[in-house]
Amino acid sequence: MVSRIPARVAGALLLGALPVSALPVSGALAQQPLAIGQPLFIGPPAATGITRQDVERGVTVDSRQRRDYAPLGVRLGSFVLNGVVDVGPGFDSNLQGTKSNRKSDGFVDEALAVNLDSNWTTHALGAFANMDARQYFSNSGFDWTDWEIGGYGRYDFNAFSNLEGRYRHIRDHLDVFSPDVQTAGVTRPVPYSSDEFTINGNTRFNRVGLFGNGYYRTFRYDDFTVNGVRNTVSQNDFDTVVGTVGTNYAIDENRFATLQLRLQDVSYTQAISHPRDSFTWAVLAGFRYDFDGVWQANVNIGYQERTFQGPGIKPLSGPAVDAQLTWAPTLLTTVRFNVARTIEESIRQNAVSYTRTYGGVSVDHEFRRNLIFGGQLRVDYREYPSPSETALDGVFIASARYLLNRSMSILGTYSYIQRFQATGGFEEFDRNLVQVRLRIAL
Repeated sequence: MVSRIPARVAGALLLGALPVSALPVSGALAQQPLAIGQPLFIGPPAATGITRQDVERGVTVDSRQRRDYAPLGVRLGSFVLNGVVDVGPGFDSNLQGTKSNRKSDGFVDEALAVNLDSNWTTHALGAFANMDARQYFSNSGFDWTDWEIGGYGRYDFNAFSNLEGRYRHIRDHLDVFSPDVQTAGVTRPVPYSSDEFTINGNTRFNRVGLFGNGYYRTFRYDDFTVNGVRNTVSQNDFDTVVGTVGTNYAIDENRFATLQLRLQDVSYTQAISHPRDSFTWAVLAGFRYDFDGVWQANVNIGYQERTFQGPGIKPLSGPAVDAQLTWAPTLLTTVRFNVARTIEESIRQNAVSYTRTYGGVSVDHEFRRNLIFGGQLRVDYREYPSPSETALDGVFIASARYLLNRSMSILGTYSYIQRFQATGGFEEFDRNLVQVRLRIAL
């Protein structure tokens, strides 16, 4: 993986618990009828390999199926088994994310993903397992192995109503160069385990849709010793419960107004950390709007507040934002803009939670049918209220994906990370990562 920051943890807590765009449809990739103003496919599909689905309204460079290069998988009765293996070398110029006494090293990445999904016309059932690991050549203390295993099931009551449940057991880590990890005094990746249960429900009555989400997740951090110093990270173990209810109103085809309420409870498992227990609420209103097939927006803006059990801990409150804008200037280029503002958990002893504002722009370009270029530019701003500290990180990523055939592809990635501004105990630094992977799929 190119960049890992604790946002993965907190994103799943609040904004990740239920996509703001959640609508009572059967799936994000469900094909929609050809809309007025949508470009028609003209040309011989057999000769070009392009089908009508490739140019439908809403299809992006990333979501395009590329059926002539897509892995076929293995059919097992009414199920389809798909598998992918990645392996390749890389170079990290700054393992610890420090300004001085920098450590650099080469590494090897391995990744594995297996999915078993039903291909029924109604309902769905499936299971999955994923693994991603990195081994450094000379600094094994920075090695990590992440994996997850889980399954899901969906029951379709009718074309507009369904209920879905999911479970995952996760083994993950927080990266060393995260400001939250650095100021906690930890000089190694912070591994943790997690169990996640999710239930989602959708229904629709004419133009009015209703959706709800229940989410429960545990976080269990591993204690470890570095240079004779014991890091008792496990005192940050906590459980969280998130509930979301909302409604949307269909103004027109692919045009919705939305309103939702989110409630979150965070409970720490150890008595010493009980003052950090918190309750968060957020109300967001917005819209999901397909303007003309070229511009599409999913915008939600509101207010959020987090209060803590400890009487000396100041509440956090302020605007809540979750917005994405997609621009497709041509069928071969997709540009995405996004911005979000959340309240997230910290593993620092002198700070409980912080406010995070992040956003950026990404570009995907299909240079050829089997050659896709990508670029991302992101900024991440964190505000800690007590003590008052801030950190501003920037990330640039350039990537290329070359599809050799249905089963094999080559992926190359370059990432540049820089901390532009920091206060308190945060350390400014820059970091370069280069990776090349060979991907083999069923």
